[in-house]
Amino acid sequence: MMLPISERPRAVQAFEVITPAGRVYRYPRPSLLRRWAGFFASHADTIAISATILALIYVAGFAAEALDRSALNQCNDGIAGPSGTS
Repeated sequence: MMLPISERPRAVQAFEVITPAGRVYRYPRPSLLRRWAGFFASHADTIAISATILALIYVAGFAAEALDRSALNQCNDGIAGPSGTS
């Protein structure tokens, strides 16, 4: 007995083949842009955390440099001032 086909069959745009070993092959193969987008989407959390840590290190370097200069300026001002009685 044949099943009735209610609508016209659709053309296949893409498909995947999964081997018994678990490897997945996609046809047609995704473009380079789509592969890069998939890579960055899957690693977005790691990239965001790394970028935040690098930004904090960069800002901490500026803060440390500003504090070092102010401390040195205070020391230099104290040395250059009057030394008292001799």
